[in-house]
Amino acid sequence: MSKTDRRKDILNKARMLIAARGYAGTEMEDIRLECQLSRGGLYHHFGNKRAVLDALIEEEVLGLVRVIDESEVWPIAVLLDFGSSHLGNDPGIVADLNAQEERLDYLSSLEVAFDRHLTLVLGKKMQEHVLPEFDAGHVSELFVTVNAHINRRQILGDWTEEQAAGFAATALQALVPFLKDPTQLHATIAELKKVSTS
Repeated sequence: MSKTDRRKDILNKARMLIAARGYAGTEMEDIRLECQLSRGGLYHHFGNKRAVLDALIEEEVLGLVRVIDESEVWPIAVLLDFGSSHLGNDPGIVADLNAQEERLDYLSSLEVAFDRHLTLVLGKKMQEHVLPEFDAGHVSELFVTVNAHINRRQILGDWTEEQAAGFAATALQALVPFLKDPTQLHATIAELKKVSTS
């Protein structure tokens, strides 16, 4: 197996183990045995369980980036449609994290992955949708910052799904003055409002 394929295999098996046992119930030794690797073989790719978690989160973010990059549709709508658990999408690995410390680790890794992979692509894709007097990169940063706040409040249990959806609808309405065609937001805002009042 190539190094890339081996890494993918480790992450796929780690994801399945974490889904079945939870993050706390999955040890590096479990991952090693599932992958039929020596300790050196596993630790060559990942130094500890947190590094595995970081890589799983990065994979999820890279999936969002690919969808945004390949789509011709308005990028914020794509991001919300593909990545928002408020709209019924798979929440990803976070669903298997139960302890507060695990969720804080998740949020920290997610922020790094957003900074490293998502923000720049989103800014570039937003350029044709933002009014010329505004910087598309700034509008994208604003969206990512608000999204991080929603993630934090919901993942740490401060907000219900309905509260998070309501705040997301309000945040999207706040983007309207920056956009050439804000009607692109209407369907998503309506759907979020529906979730927030259910």
